[in-house]
Amino acid sequence: MMLQIVVARLQDNLPLTQAALADPGPETTRLIRCLATIAKNENRPDVVQRLRQISPAGTTGPLLSEHLDVREIPPSQIRELTITLSGGGEWKLVAEEAGLDPAEIRYLDNRTMNPCLEALVHSGNQRFINVDTLYNVLVECGLPMLADLL
Repeated sequence: MMLQIVVARLQDNLPLTQAALADPGPETTRLIRCLATIAKNENRPDVVQRLRQISPAGTTGPLLSEHLDVREIPPSQIRELTITLSGGGEWKLVAEEAGLDPAEIRYLDNRTMNPCLEALVHSGNQRFINVDTLYNVLVECGLPMLADLL
């Protein structure tokens, strides 16, 4: 029922043209994300998948529970994400946004096989970081396609 209300609100308040969905503004993005969250809570993955098909990466929010601690992300997903990030320098931006200081980032860069994973674990041990926070950090760092791995 809640899903139908949000869909009706979305249709009434927003011009759902292809252009608006291809480059959504802040209000459209907020409503798409709200709709995706409600669809997840209503156990409607089909709605979330459809939203992901018609809107840009980094718009719908994570498929995983937003409240899930980053240290509890399923191993296959965290491995894919962190190995992809660790292949280049992008992980350092994510680590910095997650609260690590430059000395910690240098240390992990030189001493670990998967520095991004270690950065997320270390950051999670220092302060609570959930999937929603990580998703937003990835989007802010210009990595929306990686955010959609969550």
